[in-house]
Amino acid sequence: MSLPIELYRSHDYKFLLQRWRKLCKEAGLNMRQIAQINGYSHYEVVSPLTGHCPTFYLSAGIHGDETGATEGLLKWAKLNAHWLHKAPLLIYPCLNPWGLERNSRLDACGNDLNRAWEKPENPLIRHVIKRTNDLKLQFVITLHEDFDGQGVYLYEPSVGGRRNGKAEEIVNAARPFISPDPRGMIDGRKARHGIIRPRPTNPPDDGMPEALYFYLKHKCSTFTFETPSEFALGLRIEAQVAMIGEAIDI
Repeated sequence: MSLPIELYRSHDYKFLLQRWRKLCKEAGLNMRQIAQINGYSHYEVVSPLTGHCPTFYLSAGIHGDETGATEGLLKWAKLNAHWLHKAPLLIYPCLNPWGLERNSRLDACGNDLNRAWEKPENPLIRHVIKRTNDLKLQFVITLHEDFDGQGVYLYEPSVGGRRNGKAEEIVNAARPFISPDPRGMIDGRKARHGIIRPRPTNPPDDGMPEALYFYLKHKCSTFTFETPSEFALGLRIEAQVAMIGEAIDI
């Protein structure tokens, strides 16, 4: 799959913001600066309905070396620009711009921001937590990639049988681009047809992930989508777009 010329700039944070600003203007969304960290401005994207009814939360780029996630989220938003203003959305296009520009999983302080949600020191994470404290969240989707991945897969935390029930449909939506990861064990967890259903009750020893924080705090449907970093970028983007589209079926 040949890449559009802009995807050769997938680690260019200013270019990512430029495209989000254009989209927000066309779609009737509001793009707000929320923090300035290590020389980078951080933004959130909201719709007119955000906070007025159960809200969809989407984020990407918490690991800067996962550009299929940041580009996938942007492309999904572009393809659905005509109705986004009618949906209650809270979007974080890139949670780690320092890492994005350096192709780094970690932030400028050497921290994995996806293990920092229990007692956050990062001001951006503190903002996100404060911003969402009083929101009723309908759905949380965090987008990721995996260098060891052999296909697409997702995490759907499950406690007491509480789950969304769309995991199979979401993974299958990506099949035209990337098949489900065939492994029976992924990162030490049992997987089946690209679906991992951990039963979390406490944070992992290495820190609280974003998705788990929202699952435990807000008790809402939560998914983490993973595409395989070693596959072609264009296919990874299309797989992310397909999975988001299947999950948010409005």
